[in-house]
Amino acid sequence: MLLQPFLGALIVLHRFAWAMIPALAAVVLVFLVREPWIVLARQRWVWRDARPETAEAKRYLAVELPLLGVAGGLLLVVWPWWIVAALGFSAALLTALAVATTVRNRRRAIWFQALSAAGLASSALAACLGVSGAVPAWGWWFWGLHAAHFLAAIVVVHARLEGRIAVRKAGPAATEMFHKQRRAAAAVQLTWAAASAVVFWTGQPLYGIAAALSAGVHLTQLSAMTPSRAAATSMNTVGLRALGLSIVFTLLVIAGSVIAGSRGRLL
Repeated sequence: MLLQPFLGALIVLHRFAWAMIPALAAVVLVFLVREPWIVLARQRWVWRDARPETAEAKRYLAVELPLLGVAGGLLLVVWPWWIVAALGFSAALLTALAVATTVRNRRRAIWFQALSAAGLASSALAACLGVSGAVPAWGWWFWGLHAAHFLAAIVVVHARLEGRIAVRKAGPAATEMFHKQRRAAAAVQLTWAAASAVVFWTGQPLYGIAAALSAGVHLTQLSAMTPSRAAATSMNTVGLRALGLSIVFTLLVIAGSVIAGSRGRLL
């Protein structure tokens, strides 16, 4: 979810600039610093006794934060300061939200999942900025389409996890939670499918096909999903299937973006 949009955007751009290196470093480091901050927040507000992972989290931050500062400094050389400031503020805000929602056990809220998907997919914007110093029209669509696809995948995985929990706990409350998560995931897919139809008829059929494929596969998975089937399927298998779908999705979006870029317009 983090690297695929970045690499896909680079394929569309098909050229190299040194700024893409600190841009990629910043993207990866912003993702990595979340976990140590979550550990420190739990130590501060949840755990009563000192945990060994707290010291480890501090050691990771002692390395990651200076590296992030170096990457940001290098980007200031080639990007306007306000772009670096805006991206830095957005990254800090998303990190703070991730820490707060995780500590409060609210990571499965749809709004947070949507923000997480958008944040991960924004690596495509970093790739565009790193190579050309600006985001072309197709770059924004590259980001938005991947954000929607990732949200569609995330909510299906959460429904599957609720199914596994329902089997393990074997109670009506757990079963109802599975059905609630499954209905929410289905609503996301139906919205995604409707959006794919709109995109298809606005002049970029490959984008619409990619979105329809994502929505269709996820709806098919949800329609056949039961707690017992969710528990019987290994998460490794789930991950490999999701990766395969994402690769096909990204290839379609790349093809659509290449066509859009060659025409000098988009939608």
